[in-house]
Amino acid sequence: MALNPNDLRTYPVQEKPCKTCPFEGENPVPIVPERYADFINNLAGEGQHLCHSANNKAICRGGRRIQLRILKAIGMLDEPTDEAFNQAINESLTQE
Repeated sequence: MALNPNDLRTYPVQEKPCKTCPFEGENPVPIVPERYADFINNLAGEGQHLCHSANNKAICRGGRRIQLRILKAIGMLDEPTDEAFNQAINESLTQE
């Protein structure tokens, strides 16, 4: 499947966080707290965080893990997994 910037479901998810992942990297790239808050707000809303190490052609694993935990905590997912995330997205799209 080709990458479609209007459909983030077409992007692969990194298997693990890159070394400089701002969320879970061994040596996270430094970001100011306000920017970090913007990232988290995006993940808690309708967005994804693209991996800088993959030239923005894959979804950031560290960001996805945070997103999965948020969605589980607010009751949108039964489990904090990619499978549960994809199932919820597909169910949401069939209801539209």
